[in-house]
Amino acid sequence: MYFGACYYPEHWPEERWETDARLMKEAHFNVVRMAEFAWSRLESSDGEFDFSWLDRIMSIMEHYGIKTILGTPTAGPPKWLMDKHPGIYQQDMYERMRGFGARRHYCFNNLDFRMYTERIVTQMASHYGTNTNVIGWQIDNEFGMIDTARCYCSSCRQSFIGWLQRKYGSIEAVNEAWGTVFSSQTYRTWDELHLPAYAVHQHHNPGLALDYRRFSSDSVNEYQRLQVNILRHYTTGQSITHNAMGKYNQVDFYDMSKELDLISLDVYPNMKSEPKERPAYAAEQHDMTRGFKGGRNYWVLEHQSGAPGAVEMAPTPIPGELRRWTFQSVARGADAIVYFRWRTLPYAIEELWHGILQHHGEPGRKFEEVKQVGVELKKLAPLLTGTSPCAKVALIRCYNNEWAFELQPHMKGYEYIKHFEMYYAYFYDRGIPVDIVSPEADFTGYELVVAPNLMMAKEESVQALYRFVEDGGYFITDIRTGAKEWNNQITQKRLPGQFRDLLGIGIEDYGIIEGEQRIGIHNLNNGKISSATMWYEVIDLLAVESAAEPMAVYTSNYFRETPAVTRRAYGKGCGVYIGTILDKEGLNSIMDQIVSEAGITPILDGLPDGVEAMVRVGTDDSGRKLLFIINHTEDVVTVNLDTTYTDAMSDRSVSGAIVLASQDVRILCVQR
Repeated sequence: MYFGACYYPEHWPEERWETDARLMKEAHFNVVRMAEFAWSRLESSDGEFDFSWLDRIMSIMEHYGIKTILGTPTAGPPKWLMDKHPGIYQQDMYERMRGFGARRHYCFNNLDFRMYTERIVTQMASHYGTNTNVIGWQIDNEFGMIDTARCYCSSCRQSFIGWLQRKYGSIEAVNEAWGTVFSSQTYRTWDELHLPAYAVHQHHNPGLALDYRRFSSDSVNEYQRLQVNILRHYTTGQSITHNAMGKYNQVDFYDMSKELDLISLDVYPNMKSEPKERPAYAAEQHDMTRGFKGGRNYWVLEHQSGAPGAVEMAPTPIPGELRRWTFQSVARGADAIVYFRWRTLPYAIEELWHGILQHHGEPGRKFEEVKQVGVELKKLAPLLTGTSPCAKVALIRCYNNEWAFELQPHMKGYEYIKHFEMYYAYFYDRGIPVDIVSPEADFTGYELVVAPNLMMAKEESVQALYRFVEDGGYFITDIRTGAKEWNNQITQKRLPGQFRDLLGIGIEDYGIIEGEQRIGIHNLNNGKISSATMWYEVIDLLAVESAAEPMAVYTSNYFRETPAVTRRAYGKGCGVYIGTILDKEGLNSIMDQIVSEAGITPILDGLPDGVEAMVRVGTDDSGRKLLFIINHTEDVVTVNLDTTYTDAMSDRSVSGAIVLASQDVRILCVQR
């Protein structure tokens, strides 16, 4: 278990460094992250490298038993480089240059920038690649942050044309895929191709626009691969990672993670506006990150330690809150906690982004809380080793479908990710762990797979879902499933397209539900009446063996009494289709029925509102299980345990009802 903070020695006088290292040792730190924004200190002028200052701080850290995670500094190209090669700057969709003054101001496809990237990373890797104090490398910083993955410059246009040539082979195939016969948009040669930049209106051909998003994501991955290959060549026994951003969607993090040893996360729970939503919001970021590498544990390389904020501050963590957020991270699979940041900077854009120490640099309340966590993690480390979260539910998030709904939301105000989060909230509220996975994931071992808005799917994914249900799994999907081909053209098959045989239904008609209008939904199992908004589909039950049956019907409009939700037995399993957007009560009612049938149960029954339970299970045959119970409320709560445990901190046996104070956390082990 790694425990530490992001440290920026270049921001502080050198005579302060040892004081910081000594305090970190007191807080039981064993790692720091450094240098990810230090390009101008590492290469102050073109070709003039200086690693001596970094050598000195690493030596001090080594003296106090603290290892280093090094960041490649490419997220902040220095001014001398940008002045020498201004073509490196990104351009926005209006062809305006995004100039100097922040970070992430470079184009991934600019060849000059790639050359300078290769040089600085090679210099660092050859210098530190066999240094035993370096345990890992973070490549760049937060790919796709603040709308920086998509550039519209001439370098990108040329790279995009090359990408299309490799994908399609001929300009005729591009025209066919995009349907360019519409509005005389047919391209005769590769040179006529363009980026989906500023035009008469911003609704470009959806095939072109989706391919551009795919290309931009691939450009990030290719740029990362450049750095990975250099690090692989020079390093020995050092992990390679990148600090992803959970919900950010400009990069397909499933693809990006494939070449990394592990993935990492930057998480700031208090940046969510509503306090009651913050626990689920943070949990979702952790579950997404774990899913980027197929359910594997990960590192947190920036963990909130104070009030976040650049020009406006988010709420300051109250006493106990840092500990609570930290153990939520650990419970959901984090094997490293690196707080951002060690000390709050008194200048520049992050002078309001608070760290463990305030601007004055003296230990205070947050330092004492972090020190307590350090003591607890040190004791927990042997128990945590070889454990990870375990879920029986897979929730599919697909970047390609998310991008397609960004381009064509279908409904005013509709967002793929908000719809996805309705399902996530269901499982979170009921204390049922989920894995958030790619459509191309291995579904072996799951009992339920939920796929919101699976409008496009590759044939391999479709067949995998058929096999999953045939072998006994439960599958839930909903509106627009199967409606498009992978090229973003509407399918000419009767909906739900590729999934018609699995679900046993046909979509006769569909449309939007306007404004504040509601359509009644009658649950045939329990008689409850709920409502639907935004979208409806008129469902026919196909006359096939083991026919689909309605679970709920509409109560109004011309399609009243027709199915709104259906289920069909298929093989040993079951396929469920939700043909509208149910309100929370209606969705929960349907989900409760299916989850019960699938035999899926919460970690603990009867948890009070605002209390989270999560388990980490041994990946060996030892039967180890750690139960984390986290009180996210400001109230004292009582939790009823299901069996006898050992408290990991006190080593005492506990059973029955236990009491948690406000912000409190309990970590319990299965008693053996």
